[in-house]
Amino acid sequence: MKIKSLIVILTIGLVACTGAPATVPATSPPASATATPMPTQPPPTATSLPTNTPRPTNTPRPTPTPVPTPSYQEPFVLANLEGTGAAVTDNYQLPHCHKAVFYWTAAASNYGTGSLILDMHKVGQEDEVNLVNEMEMDVAAEGIGGSALQPLLGGEYYFTTENTDMPWTVRIECQDKQAPAATGIDLQGSGSTVTANYELPKCQKSVFVWSVEPRSGTGAMIADLCTDDVEECTNIVNEFKMDLTGPLTGEALQAVSSGLYFLVLENLTGPWSVRWECRD
Repeated sequence: MKIKSLIVILTIGLVACTGAPATVPATSPPASATATPMPTQPPPTATSLPTNTPRPTNTPRPTPTPVPTPSYQEPFVLANLEGTGAAVTDNYQLPHCHKAVFYWTAAASNYGTGSLILDMHKVGQEDEVNLVNEMEMDVAAEGIGGSALQPLLGGEYYFTTENTDMPWTVRIECQDKQAPAATGIDLQGSGSTVTANYELPKCQKSVFVWSVEPRSGTGAMIADLCTDDVEECTNIVNEFKMDLTGPLTGEALQAVSSGLYFLVLENLTGPWSVRWECRD
């Protein structure tokens, strides 16, 4: 019968499908083909661990430059001289001194007058330096006195006096680098004077207000402004007037830098005053 024959054929086909698989012969590569080796990668190098980075150090702030402390020194006496009338002194070895101050006195005569001429001579030089040339009438019993400035270069010196018959004295002091007596200048006095040092700040419109009392209607003043470390002084007042009924007064303009200053006053007719003002 046809149905049974179809079943027999399907059964045979099924048995053939479930049997052992057929062996497939290996195909050999072509004789000319060469195996290409895989590129060799270098072994990875070990990555070193980062070392400990030092912490940044703090850069110290620059130390401000200290302001130098002024170096002051006390005045010291170079020589003491005394005599009577006209005289020629011994020789004195004196050091270099910028602010050499000569303090002098002359006793009053029996007529109530006082006078003294004092000159300084340096051994080996012909010219002398006049330090004092004073004469006054109706002076007090103690006589007259004052101070004068004369820088010393160092060396051997002697002194001569004249125009007096009375006892006199001279004290020589070196006042270099003397500490300031005050800041600013506001002074009164009488007679020829070398003042102490005074500290002044820098000032362009620097004004010296001055006054001097007249004598017999005549007023006169010479004033120099000096610094502690410069040989030359600057004249700020040189006045002479007659027929005055009151003080001789005025103002002098002289710019100053920060530093130590002192005044030298001479040719005075009476008591004087000097005041410094900065009008910047």
